Parts: sequence; C-alpha cells; structure tokens
Amino acid sequence: MPFEASGESFADSAACRARLVTMVAAARGEAFDAVEGPYEVAAGDVRIHMVRAEGAGHRITEQRCLAEKLSGRSWSHAMQDEEPEFTVESVARSAPWLKKDGAEQ
Repeated sequence: MPFEASGESFADSAACRARLVTMVAAARGEAFDAVEGPYEVAAGDVRIHMVRAEGAGHRITEQRCLAEKLSGRSWSHAMQDEEPEFTVESVARSAPWLKKDGAEQ
C-alpha cells in the first residue's frame, strides 16, 4: 500500500519529526490500542504506528516523515485466517464417510 502525501509542509526533517511526536501524544490520549514511535526505519525515514482493534482484527495507521515530507497510509489486518470457499468439492474432500480405511479416495 503506497503512502499518500499529507497536506502539511515542513521546513526540514526536524520539524516533520516534531509533528510525529505531537501526533503520538495525541493518539495516546485517544482510543488507540497501541501507539509506537517515532523511530527511524532508515536514514531520513522516521515513522509512527497507531493500532486500533477492529472486528476480528485491527487497523494500522502509519505516518512517515521522509526528510521534510509527511505522508501516511492505513490498512486492516485480520487476526484469523479466511475460511476456504465452501463448495461441494471441499465438503466431499473432507467428509469422513467418503474415506475408505482412513485414507482419502
């Protein structure tokens, strides 16, 4: 998922990072289940993550300062595997009464 540029602009990377610190402080006072950062991923690439429980998973919001440019992205992550598609074939493959001597046919 690509980052989307923010409408905010900063004079330098230090000002952008200060904005991330402010965002983290505000997020910790809100209903987020976890807030991490800011931390440097690579030279000039500083990020924060905010996580909120959502249904059977959680939503992750990531903000990044790449030098003086602020951008962000957000996505959902399911905590459980998706169930396989239900078909007649899938039932037949797993039906114990269709197995002979414990082996699949």
